Amino acid sequence: MQFLPTDIDRRDWATLGRERFEREYVLPLRPIVVRGGFDHWAARDKWTLEFFRQHHGSRVVVVDGKHWRLEDLIDQIRVSSPAAPAPYLRNQLLSRWAPELLADISPMPECTRPNWLESRAIPALQPLTYIELFIGGTGASFPILHYDNLHTHAFLMQLVGEKEYIALPPDQEKFLYPAEGVASNKSSIGDVSNPDLARFPLFEQAEGIRFKLHPGETLFVPAGWWHTARILSPSITVSINGANRANWPAFRKDFVVDRGRSSRWRAELIRPYLFFLGAFLMLESRFDLL
Repeated sequence: MQFLPTDIDRRDWATLGRERFEREYVLPLRPIVVRGGFDHWAARDKWTLEFFRQHHGSRVVVVDGKHWRLEDLIDQIRVSSPAAPAPYLRNQLLSRWAPELLADISPMPECTRPNWLESRAIPALQPLTYIELFIGGTGASFPILHYDNLHTHAFLMQLVGEKEYIALPPDQEKFLYPAEGVASNKSSIGDVSNPDLARFPLFEQAEGIRFKLHPGETLFVPAGWWHTARILSPSITVSINGANRANWPAFRKDFVVDRGRSSRWRAELIRPYLFFLGAFLMLESRFDLL
């Protein structure tokens, strides 16, 4: 497998702007690291490991099935190392875990707009936009190579520490051994840094990029791009998923399949509805740019 180092564009949002970002990165589904996208956040200076230890240390969190007091977990994160990585607190939905923290990360970076998942017209019982928190220590890794569920985009805002990402475009899927069924967006390869090539020989042909994400930077992972990460220093990250005209057809297809598992007739009704909803949301987005 080949992972070309630092082969990713990096741009300052002040000079990039929304129209160019959409034209050069969103529509062609190209990843990019954006600098200066969330300097307006209170969390930019406020959120540290010590902040979470002092103000939220008594919270109980669950990591890989084990319950921790957050203050105890943070103590482990401080001394984490590649040889003995601390448990990685990941995918914590802030609206459930600590909704009061949402004020510190509002509004979302302009590069995440428009986000069609926020439309109240989407036929879902619960919001499809997930704002999630990740806190981990040196040496910890995201446990699986994957692309985001329902072919949504991912935006990852790095507040503290550094991470190293590996990302592969959708055309590399044939080398990545996707799982079957509902988990088809996840690779069966356990450790992409030390893969079992006897079991997964095609992975040796995979080509992707390897790069670092630094504090103050936002990573845009387009829909369908496979990715995973390891932590290089104690890290705090916030993520949000999204949809717009670039990934709406793929999202629509996945959403219909997902709803069809519980009701086939409902899926058949949703299919044309989402098609016309996408046309409406596209017009709405164009007016927003004017």
